[in-house]
Amino acid sequence: MRRFVLIGTITMILLGLIVVRPGLATGQAAYEPGQVIVRLAVSGDSIDLINQLYGTTVIDTISGRQDVFLLQAPPGANLLSLVDLIAEDPHILYAEPNYLTTDPESGSTNRIYGWGDESQYKNQNIRSKMDLDSAHAYSSGSGILVAVLDTGIQLDHPGFAGRISALGFDFVNGDAGPADEANGLDDDGDGQIDEGYGHGTHVAGIVHMVAPEAALLPLRVLNSDGRGNVFKTAAAVFYASAAGADVINMSLGSANRSVLLSEAVAEAASLGVVVVAAAGNTDSSDAQFPGAENCTLAVTSVKSNDHKSNFAAYGNWISLAAPGEKVVSLFPVDGFASSSGTSMATPFVAGQAALLRSMDPLLTLDDLGQIIGGTARPSGDPNYQGLLGAGTLDILAGLETFASGSWSYPQQNLFSACTGEINR
Repeated sequence: MRRFVLIGTITMILLGLIVVRPGLATGQAAYEPGQVIVRLAVSGDSIDLINQLYGTTVIDTISGRQDVFLLQAPPGANLLSLVDLIAEDPHILYAEPNYLTTDPESGSTNRIYGWGDESQYKNQNIRSKMDLDSAHAYSSGSGILVAVLDTGIQLDHPGFAGRISALGFDFVNGDAGPADEANGLDDDGDGQIDEGYGHGTHVAGIVHMVAPEAALLPLRVLNSDGRGNVFKTAAAVFYASAAGADVINMSLGSANRSVLLSEAVAEAASLGVVVVAAAGNTDSSDAQFPGAENCTLAVTSVKSNDHKSNFAAYGNWISLAAPGEKVVSLFPVDGFASSSGTSMATPFVAGQAALLRSMDPLLTLDDLGQIIGGTARPSGDPNYQGLLGAGTLDILAGLETFASGSWSYPQQNLFSACTGEINR
């Protein structure tokens, strides 16, 4: 009887007779057309039964996961209604659309503020304000692996010499060459060509500036227009954790919460991996994911006076703020550029986590959450009190405090809501 009802309902979906949920199907779709993410309720169950019942086919899987699948909906299906239907199946733990992700800076405006040079990269005001030279007397990130999930990295940029891990992977093209590359096409139809190109190189260059001896693991999850999806992003998080990453930087986000991506972040945290993500350039309190997850540090951007950047997100889900305006970093090809956004603020936090982990690889997430949160400068912006997280990142103060051995800020533990970490 149930099988008959299911087939009848699927027929209605194929005929387009079920109404789409309001808000999600208006304007530009927030998910990959026709794609459904499912997780089987019991590992070992066959996906063949699900495909038979709902007319779906397997598009992709995640290495090491036998219960998660990316499915293609049958032609003409109402995707959101199909997702709801599959989610009710007792063989399925959950089903969700393959939500889109994007770097916060790509879009209708040109994100590049201007070109720079090596001298500006090495001598910029942000570097001196953070007193990185003094910080590097304590730690330079040696022995630490930082995964950068982004548009890829210019692998042969002279500024990265000797710091790129050979374990990198391109989840966009499905190969072992995660290069930051342009394809000359307007893939997302927004009137701009390759507006995301160079984003990953720029982000990685900031990590490198803060933690110059840390190894960088490039994982390409966004195309040259700065667009991706949660399935590829989650796959990259699982991959980074398995590859031994100590820190994961995601200068990207989605307005939609994905259960799969949440699980990937939680698993990374259970292994002691520090996950940081951009809060977004929405100038609103709307949560962005995975930044708003309990096991992720959501990083917003502040000006040189520690006031919120005009474009930056805010809210009680923010973990921390960091400089994100006119940051000079590496850029293809073999060059340097200045850019602004929460994407630029995020790798400063990833870099500090790398420096601290290099000082003591056995630091737990709770330890790091206390040190990073407890030494942040309280927000100086009277208009956003309590909405910029623990305050503005203070890299040197964190290292000095840890070196003194006198730190304990349980009330400022940025990972207090994240539980289940296992011993590293």
